[in-house]
Amino acid sequence: MSWITSLAREAVQTGRAYRAPTTPSLARLHANELPWAPDYNPAPGGLNWYPLLYPDALTGRMAQHYGVRPEQVSVTRGSSEGIDCLYRAFCEANSDAALFCPPAFEMFRWYGRLQGARVIEVPLRAEHGFSLDVPAIKAAWSDDVKLLILCSPNNPTGNLMDPGSILELVEHARKRTVVVLDGAYAEFAGQNPGADWIARHPHVAVLRTVSKALGLAGVRCGAILACEEIIELMRRVQSPYSFSALCEHTVLEALKPENLARTQSRIARIIEERERVSARLAELPQVQTVYPSQTNFVLLKVASADGFTAAARNGGYLLRRIPDEPGLESCVRVTLGAPEQNDGLLAVLKATA
Repeated sequence: MSWITSLAREAVQTGRAYRAPTTPSLARLHANELPWAPDYNPAPGGLNWYPLLYPDALTGRMAQHYGVRPEQVSVTRGSSEGIDCLYRAFCEANSDAALFCPPAFEMFRWYGRLQGARVIEVPLRAEHGFSLDVPAIKAAWSDDVKLLILCSPNNPTGNLMDPGSILELVEHARKRTVVVLDGAYAEFAGQNPGADWIARHPHVAVLRTVSKALGLAGVRCGAILACEEIIELMRRVQSPYSFSALCEHTVLEALKPENLARTQSRIARIIEERERVSARLAELPQVQTVYPSQTNFVLLKVASADGFTAAARNGGYLLRRIPDEPGLESCVRVTLGAPEQNDGLLAVLKATA
């Protein structure tokens, strides 16, 4: 057993992934399925059949898209399921711990608590651009920390983490902890994290999603990119048949070259809007700070978060009021919409200034 597998929960170490026979040339009289597809069947292959245990075609296409091998990909129902699976694989309830750096995606905390893990929080350094506090993270580390979760670009602050700081923590975690890098917004920063990290550091797992840049939030599809050993552990905790044929078909369509070209143009448009809207927001008297962003949203510090979001809502726009996490007192997150939506929001906020 390698040191990576030894970090997993005992039940996961000794268990195995669900198995079922799959032989396309034989009649399917083994899975308790109905032999007729619905008349309104919208998917190739028939929705009366269970999908494959794991979506092989999509796994291969996502591997190509992210620049890794198929054995290094586990398709998940959004990257949120990836977080949940990692907790369930590595954190024994009432025994193990995970460490993350708020302000960050709140599900990092919630999935850990659901699993019964101790969640250690080391805040980002708000006074230094929400950067990682590497000395404090090392000081808070303990032998029971099985997961270190880092997010770059970070949600909700929008900034990239210093690669040198990430590398220092990854090296510190070697033979002790699995490092989870959440790259949900990587495309908006011109990045493609995955292959390089995995090749050099087998204890790193990278989370990716098609919800953001590919515009498929309603499909619920993401991926864990990791070494084969971690992917095998993920198979042991994932539900079988969990990814639907309809969703697989949709994502495969989105990953066709012609559709990816359209996606790239839309990402470029969002980046243009990010710069334009940030400059316009900075002109508003109720806005105190517009934080630099490498995502498809902008974080603002405002005079009154409640008043700011209420004014936007009364004008027909829903913004995200950020809870008062460390360094985010009176902050609001604004997602970048289509240019006409952004212009409408700016007009509403200017009129209520």
